[in-house]
Amino acid sequence: MNVLILTDFSEVSENASKYALDFLRETPSTISLLNIQDINFNMESSEKLGKKMLLISEKMHAAIENLKNYSTNPEHKFHLNLSLDNLITAVRRCVEEKNIDLIFIGAASQTEHKHPLLGNHAYEIIQKIKCNILAVPGKVHFVDPKRMILPIDYSVLSERKSFQVLRDRNYVKSESLTIVNVNENENYALKKKMIQELWESDSKENMDYRFLNKNAFFNSDFLLEIQDKFDVIVILGKNLSISDKLLNSRYGLFSKICNKLPILILHE
Repeated sequence: MNVLILTDFSEVSENASKYALDFLRETPSTISLLNIQDINFNMESSEKLGKKMLLISEKMHAAIENLKNYSTNPEHKFHLNLSLDNLITAVRRCVEEKNIDLIFIGAASQTEHKHPLLGNHAYEIIQKIKCNILAVPGKVHFVDPKRMILPIDYSVLSERKSFQVLRDRNYVKSESLTIVNVNENENYALKKKMIQELWESDSKENMDYRFLNKNAFFNSDFLLEIQDKFDVIVILGKNLSISDKLLNSRYGLFSKICNKLPILILHE
């Protein structure tokens, strides 16, 4: 698997990096660590610029050495990447050039940084980069996910291929899946059968399969309640309305409550 980890050398991004290696502990992976710098060459003297670049280099090499030491899989390969482009251009270029399968980003909580869970940068990546993404809240440690919750708006998921990603056990590692229907007017009987077939086709576990309505899901009380009942929230990439309601950096529900669950955004 080709993996991209975004780092700004903060505790939150360091935690996401360790989470990534735990997630990939049994998966041979090429892991690219990307740091993005906003440097105005016209405003910096040569001496200051040289010191700044040296410091960045030292931090990047220290970060990659920490990952190598933390990894328990000899089939993990590591690469350093520094970009002076803007956020989206840098990430998109890295995703394309290195054929990235999964991006890990740190998700800062309100209590730590006084801004919404994902922050503007992480939310922008989720909205604009068509790659599987796992957003890891600060201080959250990896546990084998046994319970996943997947909110779905069927109105924009009319084709079977929208659910094919559920077959990929590299991403959807879980024993149970709870489907949340957020479009009450949709006749979802056929799609329920479709998802169940895709989910269970490669799995021998007994699945916990049930539906909730959108009013039960999109409220702060319920999202606080699920913190102890699930291990991961999964969002299908086409369901932009759901990510807006949950993750919007200013108006989403997770800008109002403290979320402890990793959020996995899956694209086809």
